Amino acid sequence: MPRTTSANLSPSKAAVFRGPLNAPHLSAVHPPLQTDRIHELEAVLAGARDERHVILLGGHPDPDAIASALAHRRLCERLGVSATIAHVLPISRSENRALVKLLNVPMVKVSDPAELAPYRYLSLVDASASETSIKLPPGLEVLTIVDHHRPTTIPKAPFVDIRHDVGATCTIYAEYAEAGLAPFGTGNDDGDVATAMFFGIQTDTDDFAYATPADFRAAAYLKPFVDAETLSRVGRRAISAEAMAAIGRALADLEVVRDFAIAGVGHVSGTNRDAIPMAADFLLRREDIDTVLVFGIVEDRVDGSLRTRRASVDPAVFMQNVFGDDSEGRPYGGGRADMGGFRIPLGLMAESGDEESLWSMVREVVHKRVARVVPELDKRKS
Repeated sequence: MPRTTSANLSPSKAAVFRGPLNAPHLSAVHPPLQTDRIHELEAVLAGARDERHVILLGGHPDPDAIASALAHRRLCERLGVSATIAHVLPISRSENRALVKLLNVPMVKVSDPAELAPYRYLSLVDASASETSIKLPPGLEVLTIVDHHRPTTIPKAPFVDIRHDVGATCTIYAEYAEAGLAPFGTGNDDGDVATAMFFGIQTDTDDFAYATPADFRAAAYLKPFVDAETLSRVGRRAISAEAMAAIGRALADLEVVRDFAIAGVGHVSGTNRDAIPMAADFLLRREDIDTVLVFGIVEDRVDGSLRTRRASVDPAVFMQNVFGDDSEGRPYGGGRADMGGFRIPLGLMAESGDEESLWSMVREVVHKRVARVVPELDKRKS
């Protein structure tokens, strides 16, 4: 991530906010801290309106990230700021592609740092660090960060709002709107953005099973503006044949130690990368498993997903202890309260033509790494 400056922002517009708010959700009379924060976000964006902004999504964009980007872009438009939503990795899950198609989400795919050169400012949503698979141009400055995941280090930017006590980043943007910053009911795009945001909260809280009071309040605020028919169409979560095959391979490879399980799914195509978290979700339904890690080879990297029902397991800490950091000090994995993931480049090994041998080596290395945290691994099989 480039070093952030506030050279063309006044001191009052360069305040940095960290961590959750004192109040987890809005009351009828908004607390001064919440009001101050909203004013700061408005000032930071408006103070940089003369330059182009890019909202760069990390990883394979999911509904919460896509909808948060829409909400941020909507904010920018209301303030006269030119903002573009961009992503590097493909949108791999069918319902996510349906979300983009049905709501005509304006997104551009970038593959070369030169494509980001026209932009001066970067906004991050549903992430606290920029996408690691692309190197950012030196002139691109991080302006705003809004996220609900726990970062390994506190990021710096003129505006930072990271809350660990909400289930979705869309919840935070719904609070901004409810508090009066570009409220819904004032624009032609309200239906599309509200529908996307509601779906983002729904999916990131596992159909509200893990929703907090703030998430329910945000959903209630958005619901009157939601297009119910579109939401129903987007929510039909079909499982591809490749995803079903991956679940089958995960079941065949499953190893269980006490209430922890690990499984490999072999090679998975980039367009169906979400077969890995889908397999993890499926395996977590087994009655004697509280935490599960599923991994596989996706194109030129190793991807993995962790799911847990145990309060004592912190996915971000687990990933850090198992896989550590890359050469630039960025963690290979991260997560929130109940789920996490990791992505490790294969480097030159990705050019191997022997897929079976490559998978065998990757499986062995991942097991050895995980055994640092779960020493009993490989001593028994399910």
